[in-house]
Amino acid sequence: MGALPAELDRRLDGNRPTLVGHTMASRLCIFSCANFHSEVAACVALEAWTDVVCARFPSRCGRPPITWDELQSAMPSDCTHVLIMGRACLGALGQPPPTFPPVTITLQEQCFHLIAGQTLVDAAVAQGSYLMSPAWLRDWRLHIAELGFTPDTVGEFYRDFAHQLVLLDTGVEPMVQRDASEFSKATGLPYHSIAVGLDHVRLILGKAVLEWRLAQTQFDNQQNERAHRTELADHACALDLLGKLTLPRQEAEVIAAIEDLFRMLFAPNKLQYLGVEHKPRGAVPSSQPGLRDLPLSLASPYVWTADGNGFALLFAHDGQELGRILVDGLAFVQYRERYLNMALSMTGVCALALESARARKRLVEAEKMASLGVMVAGIAHEINTPVGVSALATSTVQRATTKLAESFAARTMTQSDLQTYFNDAQFQTGLVLSNLQRIGRLIDAFRQVAVNGLPQTRSPMRLGRCIQDVISSLGERMSQGQFTVRVACDDHLEIQSYPGDWSSILTNLVSNSLQHGFKGRDRGCISISARQNGTQLLIEYTDDGNGLSVEVRKRIFDPFFTTDLQNGMGLGMHLVYNLITQRMGGTIACQDPVDRGAHFHIEVPVLKE
Repeated sequence: MGALPAELDRRLDGNRPTLVGHTMASRLCIFSCANFHSEVAACVALEAWTDVVCARFPSRCGRPPITWDELQSAMPSDCTHVLIMGRACLGALGQPPPTFPPVTITLQEQCFHLIAGQTLVDAAVAQGSYLMSPAWLRDWRLHIAELGFTPDTVGEFYRDFAHQLVLLDTGVEPMVQRDASEFSKATGLPYHSIAVGLDHVRLILGKAVLEWRLAQTQFDNQQNERAHRTELADHACALDLLGKLTLPRQEAEVIAAIEDLFRMLFAPNKLQYLGVEHKPRGAVPSSQPGLRDLPLSLASPYVWTADGNGFALLFAHDGQELGRILVDGLAFVQYRERYLNMALSMTGVCALALESARARKRLVEAEKMASLGVMVAGIAHEINTPVGVSALATSTVQRATTKLAESFAARTMTQSDLQTYFNDAQFQTGLVLSNLQRIGRLIDAFRQVAVNGLPQTRSPMRLGRCIQDVISSLGERMSQGQFTVRVACDDHLEIQSYPGDWSSILTNLVSNSLQHGFKGRDRGCISISARQNGTQLLIEYTDDGNGLSVEVRKRIFDPFFTTDLQNGMGLGMHLVYNLITQRMGGTIACQDPVDRGAHFHIEVPVLKE
């Protein structure tokens, strides 16, 4: 027989089975010829390799060659890798079938190299020795029968190519010397025994097992690294998507963002959310009974669906259940444990977003009630005085009328009494009229402050022209002293906005300077600059008036706050603030002036069609 390449190692990792849901324990199966199986089994037992099993294939020396079907039938079912050791019998194997685990084939130059050193074996062969293993000797009668001989006729066959018999005794067969003697007598050839033991086999197998374990460890590390990278990418994506949960302000928007998050990460066929308001523990709305009835609790925040293709989670914060979500029909069921772990790691953030939205809603409602209370109190305070004065004047006129009527009835009324009555009535009705007019102005101011109720129609406008129109409309008040307005605004600056609102804003700012900033003065200067910076309109309003204290700057936009209790209502700057922040979505700040006076910085988004 021709010599074959030594140590032909074919590693077919492409056939490695995919592990679903958990990692299966690795197990190596060592295949060897039946003539050497006892030695391999003895070494595995001596080394106590719990992750190694051994199997045998028939000792036919390639007549005919071994097939994959024979190996498949002899292989234990729990093997994850196969090592096949042999010579001529393996020459026609070819590629393993797809159902086979990864395979390593080690072809040896001489079969006996498995149990003895190459030098010893080659020297014995060169001397014309016929080498025998203990297992072959045990069944020597069967082997010669397969060749067509009997113990009486086999001698001439062996004497034709061998001069002696050599037994490589590994010590695994107790009756090997008897078998050797009987075979020697049948062939008529002398024999002698060489005690080789199992040391050589243990070295070869030990090297093969260590190489397999190293390869398995490297493969497992690569798989773990690949899995970790995938999980890291998933978590990075989840973290990016979780950041978007901080943007919504309403609970419905948060729920929609959570649903989008779970759809993008897990691609389920079915996604269902059930919100739970703050109620006693275990109280869940009666809608969506399927999700409601799942055994979720603070102690058990998740359950698998009945078919195992999905899961349900509980969202809870500070011991309160906020909602439940069902993720069913996962697109990649083999990753369900990883998906569940990722989902569980996100429930805290999702619950926090839900609770924040609810807390924001409660806060807004509380602020609305507080603002309503302040507004009602302010309205009552502002209207109470003119109403009281009007009531007092009316009662005075009523008493005077009653007294005059009694004098007229008693015929004691004089011309002087009638004139006094006319004078008092004229004065008191004048008080009633002026106070009713004040109430009318208050109501009109309240209506202007409620900017949300006004129609919102935007149109193209040139801000410079609007500023000049406001200054012109205040001409009579401006002419009362030496008051000047400096305007720095491009005549061609055109924006899409609300012309009426800008007129109210500028009128209140200028009027505020005239009434409060320049109080007690006959001259002053107002500066208004406006420019567009990208998508923002920037306005700087300053005057060189009496200035504002730190306390006044903090409260200047509060409703009913005024420094002139006799002539001011405290609603002008509040109206300016509402128009800029609520109607236009901008900002206004009362800043500390460089020298003296007042300084307002306004930024408003430029609206586009």
